[in-house]
Amino acid sequence: AVVSTQSGHYGREAISAKSVSSHITISQCDIIVWVIDIRSAKECFCEETFSELTNAKKTVVFVLNKVDLVPKSVAYQWYSVYSKRAPTFVLKSTEIILTECEQIITALKTSLARFGGAKPLLAHLKESSTEAEKKIGVIGGPQVGKSCVISTILKQCGRTKAKKATETKLSETLKLVTVPGLIKMEYKGVLNVLNNIHQYMNHPTEVLTALAHCITKQDAMFHFTLPNYKHPEGLPDALAVRYNLYFQKEPDHEAVGRLVLKQFRDKKLKFYVACEDSDDSVNIPDDQIGDVHRLLFEGDALRLNSSELNIIITKKEKKKKGNEMDVDEDDEEDDKELGMGSSDEEDGEFEEEEMS
Repeated sequence: AVVSTQSGHYGREAISAKSVSSHITISQCDIIVWVIDIRSAKECFCEETFSELTNAKKTVVFVLNKVDLVPKSVAYQWYSVYSKRAPTFVLKSTEIILTECEQIITALKTSLARFGGAKPLLAHLKESSTEAEKKIGVIGGPQVGKSCVISTILKQCGRTKAKKATETKLSETLKLVTVPGLIKMEYKGVLNVLNNIHQYMNHPTEVLTALAHCITKQDAMFHFTLPNYKHPEGLPDALAVRYNLYFQKEPDHEAVGRLVLKQFRDKKLKFYVACEDSDDSVNIPDDQIGDVHRLLFEGDALRLNSSELNIIITKKEKKKKGNEMDVDEDDEEDDKELGMGSSDEEDGEFEEEEMS
């Protein structure tokens, strides 16, 4: 179900110095890349902006960002919805949900599948500009990953963002505007809570029920080590019992709300809003999902080949011992090395750590 919260003044966000109004981007560019946070994709869509793009006869491309933070079934559902409106692509997130294996996740963030999903997106953009020179602009709501999408496209092309210039040439007929366009919109769901957690810390019970609908029972039981309970209405009481949060011998839902909000703030808890109406027969093409398929989960923790992680961790440790910098994000050799295997001894040690 769609989560709704009291928006009030919480969802308002002024245009920052790092972005411009989406109207400026739309007027100056030929191809518009619209970034959507797939965790709550319905919140990120604005019918007025889409009508503006249609009336201006702009080429629209949707990018479902942070696809690795939702189950594969949810990714397919939202892809089927947006692909009916315009060409749609998926990208992995730069955010990493922290787990007990923080060393692995930190190493993973620096190298593994950094450009997941960027190749087919860039290929589509180049096909759209075969005849005349065209300009690409990136737009989206607050905190959906607009700048990260721009950075990902630049890195895929081997380019860097100039400090003073607002455009970067990707090919002979393609330019990318490196200043994103911000759509003025007020979130009224879980993204409103996420972007204004400090406000809701004073009134946690207002959003506790809404957040419970965005967390799966499996994730809640695994993350908080809870026994079986009735989800989602039983989550506050289950957490109160687990962490002994009582006030006058009654479950303290205000303390429970702050506990859940802190997990959201520290990026330790997965959440998403499922799609209500979708055509499940529409699947994400293999060429798009191929780069990020290892990062998608079926409702449990991320699963990756142990040999790949061993290579990443070993290389990172060697860099630190030599008093050198960490793994360079622009080093494309990391992706090549991920296809290599590691020694049997390394695999054995990693498997023992996983079992423990």
